[in-house]
Amino acid sequence: MTRPLLLALCLTCASLTLVASTTEVAYAEDSSTKAAKKLFDKGQKQFNLRKFESALELFQKAFDTKPLPGILFMIGQTHRNLGDNEAAIFSFKRYLKLAPDAENRDQVEDLIAVLEDEIEQAKAVNLNVEEDPGPTEKPIVSTEPDPIREVPPGQSSSPIYKKWWFWTSVAVVAAGVGAGVYFATKTDAMMAPPTDLGVIEAP
Repeated sequence: MTRPLLLALCLTCASLTLVASTTEVAYAEDSSTKAAKKLFDKGQKQFNLRKFESALELFQKAFDTKPLPGILFMIGQTHRNLGDNEAAIFSFKRYLKLAPDAENRDQVEDLIAVLEDEIEQAKAVNLNVEEDPGPTEKPIVSTEPDPIREVPPGQSSSPIYKKWWFWTSVAVVAAGVGAGVYFATKTDAMMAPPTDLGVIEAP
């Protein structure tokens, strides 16, 4: 059993004794005390059944009927079981204010310190979560083809060697060069080399 839980159980028993003794003394004084005692007993049953929301409602009604310090302490205990440490601390401090000479004052102050420490720890955890940037998002890679680049007027987007007119010009030039070589060699062949026998012209 943890220290805060053991401390809370001891304080609960002490508060029940305080409420019982207070209401017994005041029983004969007024009807509001009787009504508060009845509401408190109902709230205590709900608290023991761990029905803390119902218990809190009954304890608050009992305190509104008769503001007895012991009832206020149980309101703090119920807030603590509901996880509302700030409301529990508020109720415990009010309890000590209404009962400055309470026999369990030291234990209540210890419980307040424990709850305040839990609040600070929770704030530190939340701060660390907010500062954590989380996983870095991967850049989105586009699967779309590159857009067609615009070609300035008078220019073509295809290389020159893919143009039909380029290869036509090459063919014409090649044909001209070939013809020139052919006729040059043909003429040389038709002209016999000079000899002492004279020149014979080709028919």
